[in-house]
Amino acid sequence: MAKSRKSSLSKKTNARRNTKSGRKAMSSKQFALPKQKKYRIDDLAHARNALARVSAHGSPAQKKAVRKAVVRKYPSLKRSGGGRKKR
Repeated sequence: MAKSRKSSLSKKTNARRNTKSGRKAMSSKQFALPKQKKYRIDDLAHARNALARVSAHGSPAQKKAVRKAVVRKYPSLKRSGGGRKKR
């Protein structure tokens, strides 16, 4: 069974930030693409989610910018060069 990953934000705070006015009130530093206020990276769970979403729906330039922003804020998410292990 996988561990559940809890956000460091309370449910109430997180719900407030998911509204249109809540996102507007958030600092642009809490987004991987601050000018567009796209891909929240205010906590580790949202940073992981941003990487997943941009890999599925983003342009190559967006992918590079989001990865750079996430790794700058959360160095533990830096991808190691090894990839999958060979058998």
